[in-house]
Amino acid sequence: MLKQLRASAGTVGIHTALVIAIIISSVPFYWAAQNSIKFTRDTIRSTPTLWGFDITADPYRKFWFRSEDQSMWQVALFVLALAAVISALVWAARRAETTWPWNLGVALTLWIGMQLFPRVFDMNREFDYFINSVYVTVLTVIISIGIGLLAGYALARYSGLSGAVILIVALAFRALPRTAFVLPYFIVAKELGILDSRLVIVLALVAINQPFTIWMLRSFFMEVPREIEEAAMMDGATRLQAFRMAVIPIMWPGIIATSLFTMLLAYNEFLFVRVLAVTEWTLPVAISALTGGESTTTLTEAAAASVSITLPIVIVIIMFQKHLVKGLGAGAVKG
Repeated sequence: MLKQLRASAGTVGIHTALVIAIIISSVPFYWAAQNSIKFTRDTIRSTPTLWGFDITADPYRKFWFRSEDQSMWQVALFVLALAAVISALVWAARRAETTWPWNLGVALTLWIGMQLFPRVFDMNREFDYFINSVYVTVLTVIISIGIGLLAGYALARYSGLSGAVILIVALAFRALPRTAFVLPYFIVAKELGILDSRLVIVLALVAINQPFTIWMLRSFFMEVPREIEEAAMMDGATRLQAFRMAVIPIMWPGIIATSLFTMLLAYNEFLFVRVLAVTEWTLPVAISALTGGESTTTLTEAAAASVSITLPIVIVIIMFQKHLVKGLGAGAVKG
C-alpha cells in the first residue's frame, strides 16, 4: 500500500512538473500571439489587457502586405487551399508503398505556393526575408546532413588516433564563441565578392553547425550494429551500397532528429546574418529592426512577425514529432 502511494505521489509530482514546464514555455508565445491581434492602444497600457480587447488583423497586414486594404480572408483561403493540397499528398504518401513521389509533390507544392504568393498579393519586403530564411535553412540542412552522414559514419567505424583528433578539433571549434568567427568570415567573403548574399550565409552556417551534426550523427551510427552492413557486403553490396541501403533506413529517426536541430539553429540565426548581409536579411534580423526602436507603434507588428516566424517551425516539429522522439530516445536498433 505504501509503495503504491509513493508511486502515485511520484507520478503526480512528475505530471505537475511537466504541466508547469509546459505553461512556462507556452506563456511567451501566447503573449506574443495575443499582442499580434491587439490594437496598439491595448498593447501599451500600463495594466496588461488579458481579455475583453478588440481583435484586429492589422499587425499582420502591415507586416506582410503593402496595401492596408488587403483582405485577410483572401489570404486565409489561399493558405487553406495550399494546406489542403499538401494534406492530401501527405495522406496519399502514408498509404502508398513508395513515398518519395508524394514527398516530392509536397516539396513542389510548397515551392509553387511561395512563388505564387507574391504574384497574387502585393507583399512587403519582409516576404523576401522569409524566402531568404527558408532558402538558407533548407540549404544548410541539406549540406550539413550530407557531410555529417559521411563523416559521422566514417568516425563511428574508424577508431584510430586521427579520428579522435578530428572529433576533438570539431568539438573545440564548436565550443568557441561565434563572435570569434564573424570578422574572419566577413573579410574572406569581402575578398571573394560574395558578401551580402545567401551563399555566404549558407557557407557560414554550415561551417558553424557542422561539428554538431558530425557528433550527433556519429552517436547514432555507434548504435547501429556492424553486422548489418557486413551482412549486406557478404551478399555482394559495396560499402557505399551497404551504407545507403542497409544503414541509412535504420538511421532515419536519428537523421530527422539531427535535421530538426540543424534547422532550428539555421532558421533562428541572427549574428552571422546581421554581419554578413546588408540587404539579404533573414526574418529574425528583420524582426529585430521592429523591436529595436523607441516607437511603440511597431510592437503589435513585431508580435505578428514573431508568431509568423514561429508557426512554420511548430508545424514541422508536429509533423516529425514521432521520428524526433524515436531519434532522441533510441537513435537506432541496438545490438
